Amino acid sequence: MSVKQPTIRQLQLVQALARYQSLSVVAEKLFISQPSVSIQLKNLSDLLGLPVYQMRGRVVELTDAGQAVLRSANQIFQSLDNLKTDIDNLQGVVTGTLTIAVVTTAQYFLPLLLAAFTQRHPQVEVKLEIGNRDTVHARLRDNSDDFYLFSQIPTGVEVLESPFLTNELVVVAPERHELAQQENISLARLSHYSFILREAGSGTREAAINLFNFHGFKLNEKMTIASSEAIKQAVSAGLGLSILSRYSVDFGLVPGIKILPVEHFPIKNKWRLVQRSSRKPSLTAKAFQQFMLDNGAKILAKAKKDITSASSVLP
Repeated sequence: MSVKQPTIRQLQLVQALARYQSLSVVAEKLFISQPSVSIQLKNLSDLLGLPVYQMRGRVVELTDAGQAVLRSANQIFQSLDNLKTDIDNLQGVVTGTLTIAVVTTAQYFLPLLLAAFTQRHPQVEVKLEIGNRDTVHARLRDNSDDFYLFSQIPTGVEVLESPFLTNELVVVAPERHELAQQENISLARLSHYSFILREAGSGTREAAINLFNFHGFKLNEKMTIASSEAIKQAVSAGLGLSILSRYSVDFGLVPGIKILPVEHFPIKNKWRLVQRSSRKPSLTAKAFQQFMLDNGAKILAKAKKDITSASSVLP
């Protein structure tokens, strides 16, 4: 590699390319021409002596060299953010950028917590990425963010975790389903009904299948949908039963569905704030972590109580 160093612009381009996987979209998002993007990335490849990206059909993918640049870029920009945050905190103000990547189920409750946090610290900028489990795993491996939210800790990466919230998985059915008026429903009975499940790799799916298998039953999968919101709509339409996080039901209510009283349910685990052990947390990240540990459960309990009270007075 040359003694010359990559420029800040080149590092920004690699970050954007990892995110958008398209040269034209990168150009649009960074407000520069597509030829300029190509030239800058070629210059970076020449500097490294290896290409930083390759084409796979119409999709642009980072090479191993590009991934190495991405990791360094993330660390460099994190250090710059930390510098600004350190200066601001010396002045007595919590500020800076907080980056979080979460699996889709967390989208139902995390905005409530972020709203409360930013109300307390209005000068903090939050960047939130929502994706499926594989997408968030990839961001964790690349050390792209301050925090990740998981209910099941991924393997193969050294992390620090902070459990802060109970996650309950419940069985839901159409409100006019024949089981909707039953009490103490057994797994044996439930195994005869069709289920709509999340995609392979989903923590909710794995927990549900493992529970049925442990007790000697098979979960009868009729349909796979990679969206809790779409699953709720499908359940409401009568296409089957499902197993979802209670938060997706409580804070993303869809008319026409009901939680069933099933033995061994709810399945309980924890939502965890996860961070790479190699990442030095900024003061902003530390403030957010402490806020979540101290206030997360209380904020959501109050929000659930407010929703229940509002529902009870509706005509």
